[in-house]
Amino acid sequence: MKRLIPALVLLFAPAAFADGLSKQVGAEAARLLVEVDAARKAASARPPLKPAPLAPALVTDLQRFGLSTSRLSLEIDANGGPADLRCIFRGMAEETGKQLTAASVATTGAQQAAALSRLSHMLSDAVEIAPAANAPAAQKQTAASAGPAAANSCPVVRDF
Repeated sequence: MKRLIPALVLLFAPAAFADGLSKQVGAEAARLLVEVDAARKAASARPPLKPAPLAPALVTDLQRFGLSTSRLSLEIDANGGPADLRCIFRGMAEETGKQLTAASVATTGAQQAAALSRLSHMLSDAVEIAPAANAPAAQKQTAASAGPAAANSCPVVRDF
């Protein structure tokens, strides 16, 4: 019996991890949304002036959020989840880094506010989308039906 318990834990751990991680990503996005909006408002109040640097704690938390969304993307893929969710969370990880850099190198409050606005929109999307990452297995796409190309890439769709 003692040998069976660790096997059961390993069997169910990946799904439980993904569920916990999606909840963590959603909660962290909601918390960061408030902080990013406050920083955006401060930058917007001084459009032509040099912006204040972002708080180190906010930068660290946004970097951690980016890592968490990247991990969630990998977990969704490993568990045979929908390719679109995997791509969305991978995109969020990339976008977090890009906009964090843009906000840090901005020379005016308006530039910093624009980068923070994009972060704010992304965080708002994360709050809404994160719960879908722990949808019941019956709603998830299997890795086999996704095809080998879908497992390693996210298609680019351009409507312009």
